[in-house]
Amino acid sequence: MNKKTNSILKTYLLCFILLSGLGSCTKVNRNDDVKAGDPPPVVGGFTLSSQVAASNLVGYWGFENEIKDAVSNTIGTNKGMKFSSGLKGKALEGSQNRSDMAYAFTTPSAAVKSMNQYTVSCWVNTNENIGATGVFSIGNMQEFWGNINIFLENGNTSSKARFKTIFRNGNFQADNNIQDVENGFNKWTNYVISYSNTGVFSSYVNGTLAATKTVPTTAVTFDNIGPIVFGTLHFMTNPSSTTASTEQPWAGYLRGKIDEVRIFNRALTPNEVSALSILERQGR
Repeated sequence: MNKKTNSILKTYLLCFILLSGLGSCTKVNRNDDVKAGDPPPVVGGFTLSSQVAASNLVGYWGFENEIKDAVSNTIGTNKGMKFSSGLKGKALEGSQNRSDMAYAFTTPSAAVKSMNQYTVSCWVNTNENIGATGVFSIGNMQEFWGNINIFLENGNTSSKARFKTIFRNGNFQADNNIQDVENGFNKWTNYVISYSNTGVFSSYVNGTLAATKTVPTTAVTFDNIGPIVFGTLHFMTNPSSTTASTEQPWAGYLRGKIDEVRIFNRALTPNEVSALSILERQGR
């Protein structure tokens, strides 16, 4: 064997040794180490929507054939809505006829009443609304607007929904303007609002921040707390949930569906909102 051949063989042998030991010398990345067939985690490491801020969840309605808060086990009242296929399992569905005055309501738990900051998340799938259409509210029995009012505003087009929130903190009232939602009808859309104890109010659409406002108040105080209302504004119940107003001709009732309503007793982070939206849309 000549020197050239011997040198080539030594080179091949060295390469073989290095390649054979590569697996044992390389650090294993466990970030994606999930069982075959299991969905990977989303931002924050969550694999289920129930894992997001689990210790802060104070209200949850899945509308599985009943108006039940799965956290407090409080049973609500259905006033003409029905249960139909939802984002996950069943959903609560209103009527196409405004004259039916279909909505649902329930008594807020002590944990909801005592919140000093919050996040509310809900999913809506509806055709074009008629009038200012309530989605979710926590009433105030002595004021025109409730403590929290989430609704679809007037002025939408057949393809553009207008998402708005009016909120109260004691005697202070503000709104987070209108967020136009292109192609916002006839598909499931996630609406989330949050209020931090530093006075920052945020609105999200499908997990993405849509608007934010800082107001000159801090920790939340709910006054004259009325019922939680699904599918209309609190003064549109029969009888009205507030002494300050009765039914208004410019307001309406949700014609479509609402599902997966969650209330947290703190303002979720943007990453938590995004994770919750992604996981719920995937049915997790």
